[in-house]
Amino acid sequence: MNSPPPPRSRIDLLDAMRGSALLGILLLHALHHWGLMRYPLDAPGWLKALDAQTLRFGLSFLEGKAYAVFAMMFGVSFFLLLDRWSERRVNFRARFLWRLAVLAGLGYLHGIIYSGDILLTIAILGVPLVYLSRLGNRTLGWIAATLLLQVPLLWATTRLLFDPGFQPWQPQPWVAYRDLFELYAQGSFRDVTVINAWEGQVSRLWWAIESGRHAQMSGLFICGLLIGRSRIFEDPARCVRLARRALLWGLAGVVILHALKLQLADASMAGTARNFAGSLLSSYRALAQAAVWMGAFVLLYQWTRARKVLSLLAPCGRMSLTCYVTQGLIGVPLFYGYGLGLYRHLGPLHSMLLGGALFVVQCACANLWLKHFNFGPLEWVWRCCTFLDFSTPMRKREPMEAAAAPAPALLERRGEG
Repeated sequence: MNSPPPPRSRIDLLDAMRGSALLGILLLHALHHWGLMRYPLDAPGWLKALDAQTLRFGLSFLEGKAYAVFAMMFGVSFFLLLDRWSERRVNFRARFLWRLAVLAGLGYLHGIIYSGDILLTIAILGVPLVYLSRLGNRTLGWIAATLLLQVPLLWATTRLLFDPGFQPWQPQPWVAYRDLFELYAQGSFRDVTVINAWEGQVSRLWWAIESGRHAQMSGLFICGLLIGRSRIFEDPARCVRLARRALLWGLAGVVILHALKLQLADASMAGTARNFAGSLLSSYRALAQAAVWMGAFVLLYQWTRARKVLSLLAPCGRMSLTCYVTQGLIGVPLFYGYGLGLYRHLGPLHSMLLGGALFVVQCACANLWLKHFNFGPLEWVWRCCTFLDFSTPMRKREPMEAAAAPAPALLERRGEG
């Protein structure tokens, strides 16, 4: 039976969707061995065939899509914080810039272990959003569209098609990545952390720029802000209508862009032009698939039975920072040479199964943790550092303690939130 979610579950919907993005990110990271990108060579033929299908599935349905959903949810969360802090008369822009600085610090520390960390990138790209939030919806819509179209890549691709003599920029990060892969496979823990302290993180940031990921994520941040401004999640009927449109338009986009990709494979154009055009089409298709993901998720959430299952993802979404960081802290030692070196033994199929098992454990731990605590560990640290006040209780109060707590109005005057 379909029924609209109750009021509280509208926020749970956002947490659950963020949790689904974390699942996609974890499966993709496991598939890529947390950036190591090496697989056993002595697997039997039947397993190699399954591994090839698994790798194709991951690239087709997860790469670029899970991050897109995660980025959209960041924009929505940005608005929710803006709205709540404005009500409490908190100096929003200065506070949020400091909040991003704290996130950047956490991202840098995480990046020393796992160079593919995305937190530092989010923190950097979140800075313009603080100032863009002053603009009206129409202006923001045009800026988001321009960013999502990835105009520099579109311009380079168009020029390559009409000017064979044009020499575009050459991607640099993959040259560095070849050396990094070797070190991750053979180096010690100290070797990995030393190289990731600078070169690994710079390579990641350059990759985000040259691949167009930075423009795409910025555009999705703005889209999330606009969705938050519309307060559509407070109106189940409007939310369902938007989800249906996202699903239908997303499916149409996937079909059209897939057909164009097939045509591109048969086209007689220079390799560089084909590579640029393929990257651009893949980027657009990832956005269309992300729209399908989010639209289908919202519609499934209206179904009572599906909601009971999907709501299990909500605690992971509420603890997204903790869950994301712990994924890397667990996965890297499992696959890298200084740890268990599982890259020598697990191909894509078994790696994804391991990633799925890890996420089940994360969900169970997150559900158990939030029964006793108000925040995830890193969420609590982030919140306290944001306000430079560590008096915020992490553990949930017992009824007697809650009765003796300060009145909500006093908490609002103190600016905790």
